[in-house]
Amino acid sequence: MGGRDQNDQDRRHMSGWWRAAPLLGLYRPALVAVGIGLLFSIVGAAAVARWEDRVNRGEFENAAETQSIVMQNGMNEYISRLLALRTLFESTSDEVTRSEFETFSARLFERHPGMLRLAWLPRVNSKERAEYEAAAIADGVSGYRIKSLQGERFVTATQGDEYFPVFYSTQPKTSSVYGMDYATVPERRALLQRARDNDRVAAIRTRLFEPKQGGSRVPDVLVAIPVYAKGTSREEIADRRRNLAGFVVGIFDLPLLIQSIRVTTGASPAVSMNVYPPFAAQVANEEEALPDYSSAATAPHSMRDIAQAVHWSGSLKIGDTAWQVRAVPTAGGPLATTYDRAGAVLIVGMLLTMSLSTYLMLASRNSRRLSQANRRVLELAQTDILTGLPNRAYFLTRLDEMHRQSGVTGLPFAILMLDLDRFKNVNDSLGHAAGDALLRQVAQRLKSAMRANDVLARLGGDEFAIIQEACEDQRACSTELAAQIAKLVSRPFLLPGHRVEIGTSIGIAISPDHGSDQEQLLKKADLALYRSKSAGRNCFTIYDEAMSAELEARNTLEGDLRDAIAQCQLEVHYQPFVDALSGVRRGFEALVRWRHPTRGLIPPDQFISLAEETGLIVPLGEFVLRRACADAAGWPSDLMVAVNLSPIQFKEAELFDMICAALADSGLPPQRLEIEITESVLLERAVENHAFMERLKSIGIELALDDFGTGYSSLSYLTAFPFDKIKIDKSFIRNLTHQPRSSAIISAIVTLARGLDMSVTAEGVETCEEFERLKVLGVNFAQGYLLGRPQPIEGIQFDEQAKPSRRDAA
Repeated sequence: MGGRDQNDQDRRHMSGWWRAAPLLGLYRPALVAVGIGLLFSIVGAAAVARWEDRVNRGEFENAAETQSIVMQNGMNEYISRLLALRTLFESTSDEVTRSEFETFSARLFERHPGMLRLAWLPRVNSKERAEYEAAAIADGVSGYRIKSLQGERFVTATQGDEYFPVFYSTQPKTSSVYGMDYATVPERRALLQRARDNDRVAAIRTRLFEPKQGGSRVPDVLVAIPVYAKGTSREEIADRRRNLAGFVVGIFDLPLLIQSIRVTTGASPAVSMNVYPPFAAQVANEEEALPDYSSAATAPHSMRDIAQAVHWSGSLKIGDTAWQVRAVPTAGGPLATTYDRAGAVLIVGMLLTMSLSTYLMLASRNSRRLSQANRRVLELAQTDILTGLPNRAYFLTRLDEMHRQSGVTGLPFAILMLDLDRFKNVNDSLGHAAGDALLRQVAQRLKSAMRANDVLARLGGDEFAIIQEACEDQRACSTELAAQIAKLVSRPFLLPGHRVEIGTSIGIAISPDHGSDQEQLLKKADLALYRSKSAGRNCFTIYDEAMSAELEARNTLEGDLRDAIAQCQLEVHYQPFVDALSGVRRGFEALVRWRHPTRGLIPPDQFISLAEETGLIVPLGEFVLRRACADAAGWPSDLMVAVNLSPIQFKEAELFDMICAALADSGLPPQRLEIEITESVLLERAVENHAFMERLKSIGIELALDDFGTGYSSLSYLTAFPFDKIKIDKSFIRNLTHQPRSSAIISAIVTLARGLDMSVTAEGVETCEEFERLKVLGVNFAQGYLLGRPQPIEGIQFDEQAKPSRRDAA
């Protein structure tokens, strides 16, 4: 078994190599060009990088050295001011007073931050000790005594030959440093001796025994300058030791001092300066030492870290001690080496290389690319761009293939035609972008229900189609798929900022039962789809022969209706409406009738819906409006005429002009025309329809909300739209005498209308009991067979008032 597996692996490896070999041969010139071009690009970029590194290093070292010189000059300025303080003591034979010391030192360092303290350490022998202690107390230093340091605390100094106590200081007189004998601190004693014997400024890195406010992260710098008696010799060490008068001592906050120097001199931010402590026995490991000062904003680095990168070394002299200076380019600064030119050389070289290799590749595979391009064009021609599904062209091609296969194999297949319900509402209310997003989501859900060998296509708009290949029971399989699709599409869709619910109507045709060619199958699937939409939507229907008969009858009726409109076979009948309290006739509602030459009088419920679906409602509605206005112009002036407008008519841009023309041509005053509108008009294009209704109101036309209670019956319509009248649907009137709820509903509508300053008309009044009950409930107008049936204009007697019949109209 192991040997067989190994042979299989070897065989796959060899087959992969043989497949790759032609490609290597095809692209060999391009691969050679790539290799040579990359080699030259890398070599050139490396050479430029070395040159950039040398240039940047030179600029960096010059900038670092300049910064170091600036820091040294600033430090020398501070030392020179300390020397000026020594001059104060050496220039007078009299003793310098505490006040003179404080005033002079304050002026010297008034605008020079970084100086923490200044002190005067006189040379005091054992005989002068009591005198100095008494003089300090007299100057205001309470409890002054010469102290020595033992451990971490001060104690009264023991008797000795000489002392160097803090006598004057810039510290407050309550400070514990007064009287501290520097001779008792070994490192400070050594500092004083070095300064005295060499007659020069001496400095050490030390720790304060009374820390500055806020504490100190690093030790400070102590500077000592010897002061000799005026007029004495200091040539030899013995002379200096004999003639020493004391020391001027200054303590620096090194980070603050250096920072102030850099700020004052406008230091370059391109160089990061780091000042490390001088090498001494106290520094255990010089390479691990952290800087006493760092100008970088990031955490300070040890000297070892600095040494591993590009850096510059120098020193900062403070007296006779040198602090170590290390400078590095600031990260991201102008002196940091970025190798931009080297990168540019590499990129340009690679671009040239890729251009050449691309040219060679294109030249060697023109024929292959041409065939691929042709194949891609064919794919795009058969693909819907929005959803990525096959389009109508592909669907029809595949359907032809299925027919040919079915003719050979005898296997059935099914076609499912899909149309999304309420998709237009989404497009109109949320915009086409939302509609496109919804179509993409629908496509994904439909794909999830497909088998691998089924075909799903988008035919256009919100129409999809499916070819379901053969199953054992084709009818059961197609209905099962349709039910699954209906369930998937009925689930809510989440669009940006909206939750949308739609449905789908599905029509199914099965080959060869329902047709033997493409045209027949598509036609019958469309018929089944139409039946699904007529049946209430969000359902599916399988074609049967009765649908063809219905279609033929519908087509015949549509043709006859077109002829009827063209040949004026339509009539307008008028049904009166009366004042409910007085019984006086107030006007007529215009109702269209179709007198067919062979079928006789056809009621509106058999052709109005067909007219709306075919768009014939627009010329039909114009005919009714013009005829009603023309007839009403000859009526008594106290009678109105009411005309219904279809929702389809509201989509016509010329509707307002047509109404105005009908009024002008007939001479009917606008105040005698009442337009009845159903609630479905208010669901779409609410803003445009509201503006249109306001225009009608502006010329005096009255507006009535027809069939109130049977649609959405939203109270917002009554407040948002300018209606004058509410017409209660006859379904409420029919149940009025035996269902108390109908009385309650009508009473509520009347109360609501009265509060909104609207009148109420009750439709479908057929019995005296209904009429009497409506009067009690407070309706304004009544209309129905009890008060008058619709009849042609010739049958209306205008000199008689309509009166309720003594018998029911039923």
